[in-house]
Amino acid sequence: MTILRDFQLTGEDLFVAGLNNSHSGNMSVRNNRMMAITRSGAMLHRLEYSDIIETLIDGEDSQTPLASRERLVHRAIYLQTGANAIVHAHPPHLIALSLHCKNFMPIDAEGQYFFKRGIPVIEVTNAIASEEVAAKVVPVLREFPMVIVRGHGTFAIGDSLEDGFHFTSSLEHSARIALINNQTAKTLT
Repeated sequence: MTILRDFQLTGEDLFVAGLNNSHSGNMSVRNNRMMAITRSGAMLHRLEYSDIIETLIDGEDSQTPLASRERLVHRAIYLQTGANAIVHAHPPHLIALSLHCKNFMPIDAEGQYFFKRGIPVIEVTNAIASEEVAAKVVPVLREFPMVIVRGHGTFAIGDSLEDGFHFTSSLEHSARIALINNQTAKTLT
């Protein structure tokens, strides 16, 4: 399978699963000193070849301005972790829960299996494409497969884009279960 096809499948899966809106989120894969990252403003569920930008991880080049504005977060993750792929999404249930917790601990068996210690929520002043986000997500991603940025979204890492999608969709599923459980408990009491 080609890198473009991996991006297309994952981007479509993220959109269909409701983890991104029409123009949100971004993804990247490491390729030695370079990363292939989605273009700024790209519709992840309709990616074409021109939507994948190859740019340096450790510096600027002519392609850098075309890359997602979250590129500085992706760069920091690649420079300071062993991640080979990154998926940044905006899962609505996790974002809602992030406003009320510092660590999301799934209550369902599947969620507890994959996220035994839960997933930390970081709080920042500027949640979008900031150096502050880059500085705070890296230490978390050295210990956990993903992190939640309060009120903004998630960054998930792995060996492939599929790993990032898996972690993101699994944790969002756990968030839905937690919210349904909370509402059910209120209704039944």
